Amino acid sequence: MASIPFTLAALSTSAVPGLVVFGVREHESDDAFVSAVIAAEGDDLLVRVPRTQQAEVQQSAELLGLAALTEGPRSRLPFTAPTALGMTRAGETRAVVTTFLDGARFEASDLTDDAILLQPLAEAIAAIHDLPLTVAQHGGLPVRSAQDLRVLATRLVDRADATRLLPETVRRRWTHVLETADLWDFSPTMVHGSLDAEQIRVEEGAITAVLGWSEFGIGDPAADLAWLLAAGTEVLDGVIARYARARNSESLSHLRARAALYHELEVARWLLHGTETHDQAVIDDAVAMLDRMVGTGGALGAAFTEAVAAAPLSSAEVVALLEQTPQIDDVQSDTAAFEGLDEDRMFGVDTDFIEPLPESAGGADGNNGAHDTGRDAPGAPTDAEATDVIDPLTDDVGAAADDRGGRPDRAEQLTEPIAEEDLPPHPRR
Repeated sequence: MASIPFTLAALSTSAVPGLVVFGVREHESDDAFVSAVIAAEGDDLLVRVPRTQQAEVQQSAELLGLAALTEGPRSRLPFTAPTALGMTRAGETRAVVTTFLDGARFEASDLTDDAILLQPLAEAIAAIHDLPLTVAQHGGLPVRSAQDLRVLATRLVDRADATRLLPETVRRRWTHVLETADLWDFSPTMVHGSLDAEQIRVEEGAITAVLGWSEFGIGDPAADLAWLLAAGTEVLDGVIARYARARNSESLSHLRARAALYHELEVARWLLHGTETHDQAVIDDAVAMLDRMVGTGGALGAAFTEAVAAAPLSSAEVVALLEQTPQIDDVQSDTAAFEGLDEDRMFGVDTDFIEPLPESAGGADGNNGAHDTGRDAPGAPTDAEATDVIDPLTDDVGAAADDRGGRPDRAEQLTEPIAEEDLPPHPRR
């Protein structure tokens, strides 16, 4: 085993022509790779050899993602990403040399809702999502629509259900979220795809590097936020709030609900990994986690309830609402409406325009006489627009009043409405 780092150092000189190695040390990594850190002139380098075919496929995808991160996209990121320097054959597989990006590590459970790191995390994730889609389109990276991602999640649930180890309560909850169309109405963005605390390096409260670009492509931005639920809903909400200030995004409640779904679906992937590798310990661990989801909605239940409550009306609901609204066919302007109101009040039953008669001790006859005297008095001013009193009508009203003991009938005091043809034409405006 002591010879492995030196073997990797020799492979690195073959992968990178002209490389001068000053030293080598072991590097702690996952069981999928054999790796070592090479001390070279200037910067340290990392050489890795995959142990399994699955690790080799992952390494190939990562090389494709790093190649798509050309100088332009890298300049838009507030952190450093590895750079591939070369590769060489190593037995039946290959050895790949990249820049070595070191830094402090942390666990998701170490985060709190007031941690300083929440702001750098939100800015880093937002910067990845703001990369142009052409990075994936020109780089040959995966391009998935919202519908594609929904179908992939549905197939994952179906596969987990086929193991007969998925609780019915959990399956229904996942299916309900997948069948809610509004949650899947979003615009895919560039995503890291496999982001979690293990891929992030920090220093003095800032993110210095992000590793693991094997799932880089166009996808659901919620996938890069799902891992934060390991620290609690308060941490996820804090990062999402800062994320929303860093970039214009979709409905935050929908983003949160899908992130919660992806977080729970990781248990389904763990279950499938156990069944495919026939690892009973992994299966038992996954089943125990699924059992803890029964009887409680958890973060997904709360996020889904909020998302549904904040959901806008669907097109069918809008059509139904419009059908309940009465349609007005007779459209009038405001001026015509006010003129119609004045005519109704003047010639209808409204008494607001009727001036009261002056009180006089002389009775009805005295009033008539006084009025006639004032009208016929010599030298009185003449109003060209005044209307003469119709004597026959006045006499009839007076006679009817005498028949009732001097009390005039109110209905008889009202004039009949004037016909339209009897009115003078309206002046042109």
